[in-house]
Amino acid sequence: MSIVSFFVVVFILWLIFFFIFLPLGIEIPEKHEFGHANSSPKKTYLFLKIALSFLTSLIASLIFYYFIKISF
Repeated sequence: MSIVSFFVVVFILWLIFFFIFLPLGIEIPEKHEFGHANSSPKKTYLFLKIALSFLTSLIASLIFYYFIKISF
């Protein structure tokens, strides 16, 4: 597996894990501000979700790379 294919796997897994982590921790306020959607969350914790999805995808990619390396 080349370095380019490794980063492609990391990116694809990052996208998958980011969309998995995206709805976690969402709290919808009882009182809505004027001009906002009724489903808009109080706080999105977007940086935390990006970081968690990156770490998870990196660990999963390293495990995938290890299994590719030992099988061939």
